[in-house]
Amino acid sequence: MIKISELTKEYYRPGELAEMIGRSVRTIQNYCIDGRIKCKITEKGRRMIARNEMIKHLMNCKMISMEEERMDIAYARVSTSVQKKRGDLDRQAEYIIKEIVTRNPKNLKIFKEVGSGMNDERRELSKVLNLVMEKKVDRIFILYKDRLTRFGFHYIEQICKKFGTRIEVISDEEETKSEQEELAEDIISIIHSFSGKLYGMRNRFREVIDNSIKEVKQDEEKQENKISETDNIQKEWSWIRGNGWAMLQVKEPL
Repeated sequence: MIKISELTKEYYRPGELAEMIGRSVRTIQNYCIDGRIKCKITEKGRRMIARNEMIKHLMNCKMISMEEERMDIAYARVSTSVQKKRGDLDRQAEYIIKEIVTRNPKNLKIFKEVGSGMNDERRELSKVLNLVMEKKVDRIFILYKDRLTRFGFHYIEQICKKFGTRIEVISDEEETKSEQEELAEDIISIIHSFSGKLYGMRNRFREVIDNSIKEVKQDEEKQENKISETDNIQKEWSWIRGNGWAMLQVKEPL
């Protein structure tokens, strides 16, 4: 039985298909000639069979498994670029690979990342989870639980189980001094995050107060302008009366 994951090329020679199904090359060439297998003719006159056509013919022969073989993933993470520069990230990945040899990893892919365990938008972790949800991952190997995430490990584990993926933790030992320092940095990053939010709230509150004060001042200026206009009218009226216009029987305004 041939697994679909084994068909990695875009095109195959008739001889390759013949070997897979146990037929002669001449038989496959005849299939290509009479149209039972669609093929492409190259500039040199050679017949090439597309991957999709290979899958179709193998399915007709009942000689292919459509379920792709899942991969195993080794995920390593450190919080800072300083840790990466001193080799902590590479050593962590190497240690995982060394420890899982006896567990017979298949199609192993290694994901290494620099980022806080509090950050839920890590690029490499997102790639891993996308592969999990595509049902392409059998196992995820990590050194400690907190390498995957500081909080919410149980939720990620439940999601992985739903898609048929297991998370295997290599070490149950307590964190070393380096990891404890890393945890302290993660806590500090949380404090900074909340401080930034509080600072933003304070700025917005101050902006609201400033706008309110500005509106009050504008209202006061309008009132002062009205009072000033009234005073001017009274002065003009007094001037008219004082200059003899009263003889025109001009009445005072109500």
